[in-house]
Amino acid sequence: MAFDIQLTNPILHPNVVPHRIVPVKFARAVTGFADLDAPDLDDRGFTIPQDFCTAHGPVVGVTQTKTIRVRVIRDRIDAAAPIFVSVDDASIAALEHPAPGGFLDPARVGERNGDSIYINGAATGSSSQETKIKLHFGAADGPVLAELAVRVFPEVVINVAAHSVSINGTGSTMTLANVQQIFRRINRIYAPAGIRFSIPSTLRAETVTGFARAGTITLTGVADQQNVELQTVLRQNSVAGRLNAYFFAHYFDTVTNLQDQVLGIAFSRDDANANPPVAASGFPGCQAGITFRDTVDLREAAHTAAHEIGHSLQLQHYDNGQQGSAGPPATPSRVRNDIWAHRDLMHNFVNLISSGGGTDVFPNSAARAQIGYGNYSDGRIMAGQLLGIKKIAKIRQSDQANRTRRAARNRSFAPV
Repeated sequence: MAFDIQLTNPILHPNVVPHRIVPVKFARAVTGFADLDAPDLDDRGFTIPQDFCTAHGPVVGVTQTKTIRVRVIRDRIDAAAPIFVSVDDASIAALEHPAPGGFLDPARVGERNGDSIYINGAATGSSSQETKIKLHFGAADGPVLAELAVRVFPEVVINVAAHSVSINGTGSTMTLANVQQIFRRINRIYAPAGIRFSIPSTLRAETVTGFARAGTITLTGVADQQNVELQTVLRQNSVAGRLNAYFFAHYFDTVTNLQDQVLGIAFSRDDANANPPVAASGFPGCQAGITFRDTVDLREAAHTAAHEIGHSLQLQHYDNGQQGSAGPPATPSRVRNDIWAHRDLMHNFVNLISSGGGTDVFPNSAARAQIGYGNYSDGRIMAGQLLGIKKIAKIRQSDQANRTRRAARNRSFAPV
């Protein structure tokens, strides 16, 4: 009896519900804080975007000459099934393990264990390039089970000037060693976008007086771009052409009457140009740079700093927040509490809440909060550190890696 293939076409037959069966999938090779050689994957969506990320599946970023590893998860396939690995263009991304045409052996132990693929960013030149890794069933030229796009970025270096600020006689507790450790962690976050920050070799001492509180930048009802104390700090001996990072003891918010609710604040050259000095009022003008208050948790400091650097590189919060309103009429919160947003470096919050939020479009839950980035020292769940690569029409600034690279080349982080 003949079989009418049209019966399986969901366009012609809308009551047919299609399902995609995934025998294998790609995943981050580690858990916990971002890792230099085990980046997260941008797996938002399956179809091919028009501009880049040409695989049916996720994309991963790697800096030229660097080697990364990606885990393969056998989801709907036997553990002993032979899975062979190929790359479309080895001059862009070279397979280090398994060898080209080789297969994954789940029984293999040691550093390069069975179901991990090791990929080297072999591409040269000044532009980013992309190729595909493919998993084949049964033989090197067997049916393709899954595809992974690998986008190789030339390295962009951002030089950093770090400043320790004493306010009314009270200084920061951050040491040079602390700051160096923070920026080493920041480099782990930005490596998949091909961006590296120079590690500060000195901590420049700055002194300001006449502020409302010792050791503290006081935030008031005005916009941060127009806050006199904040902008005064950002104008302390800023170094031309560098990302200037200022460390001090505290923020205090007069609106909430809370100290240290804020972790960091940053500005780009666009912010600075839009808020020039006003001589009549004594406003010094907005300045590009980043500010941080002290914290004993250097992982929190690094995560915060990397997020704020994103703002200095012209990134907004993931999908620009979509906060909703209290009404009337009330609209649902769209903080984007979906898992993709949780994994993104530009998520609105540095930590994730595992309960509550029942009125949100994407309500919080214990399952949604488990995204694999671990916890801070006080037990709070750490938000993710992924920089998106895919360009997705309905997600504002989805192509974050490409945007930050353009901003870096244009020195959006540098003082005016």
